[in-house]
Amino acid sequence: MSSVTERQSLVSVAIITYNQKEYLRECIESVLAQDYPNIEIVVADDCSTDSTQDMLREYEKQYPGRFILKLAEKNQGITKNSNEAQFACTGKYIAWMGGDDLMLPGKISKQVDFMEAREDCDICYHNLEVFDSDTGKKIRLFNTPKNKFEGDVRVSIRQSTFNGACSNMVRASKVPEHGFRETLPVASDWMYWIEILHYGGGKIYYIDEVLGRYRKHANNVTRPETYITQNELDHLNTCNLIMSLDAAYFPDALYIYAKRLQGLRHKLNYPSALLRSFVLKPGLKPLAGLFIYGLTLGKVRL
Repeated sequence: MSSVTERQSLVSVAIITYNQKEYLRECIESVLAQDYPNIEIVVADDCSTDSTQDMLREYEKQYPGRFILKLAEKNQGITKNSNEAQFACTGKYIAWMGGDDLMLPGKISKQVDFMEAREDCDICYHNLEVFDSDTGKKIRLFNTPKNKFEGDVRVSIRQSTFNGACSNMVRASKVPEHGFRETLPVASDWMYWIEILHYGGGKIYYIDEVLGRYRKHANNVTRPETYITQNELDHLNTCNLIMSLDAAYFPDALYIYAKRLQGLRHKLNYPSALLRSFVLKPGLKPLAGLFIYGLTLGKVRL
């Protein structure tokens, strides 16, 4: 290793994957193409059945000492798999990716430079290009002027997950000892960001550049469901966990809990969900919903 590389902080690129062999090679190549030299690539595979693990072993042989592989022998779920990667990382910074995400040139260098210049920066995120997996065409940008937030833990609580997962680089020393909360089996990332900011006492900052690509395909397109999903349950439970962190977060947790209830009104008892949302966070939307529902004898639901 050169003296220049030794002077640069080690970055762990943590890649979470399950049955994504079709996309994983492109993901890994986008990491290997980065101009930042001091990188370890930590890949946690959740017992894929599509020969992903064989491909990863080939990479490990091709790049000795560059890869750390955590290859599960049985499926654990996304949160436990994320912790497999988390606890294997040895870098000063951790850059998170899904197995179908892509880095754009200069991403790691720019984020490291940004964080090195700001000691209070515990999380750094950037904009992403959301693209269609089949055509490769850009669909939209992940962040718009309305959801580019910076600040302390209360911003992350009130605004929820405004930071696209594969855009985040975190300061490893500020990660909670337990990593991701395994009581949240699917959607544990929101609580992970919150706890980094809570225990670390730092801030989340935004780089206003597109430094990554988020793939939209059949496996990650959100479809409307008639029942409450595990993802939605995890978000509601996160609100409860937030309140247990610090009494000062109680108003913020109630605020976001009310918004979640309003969003779930068509899956819960409709008037009850709106009423509870209004009690927790008085506003025109739940009030209007209740008014129209009552006026039409339950025939119209906004």
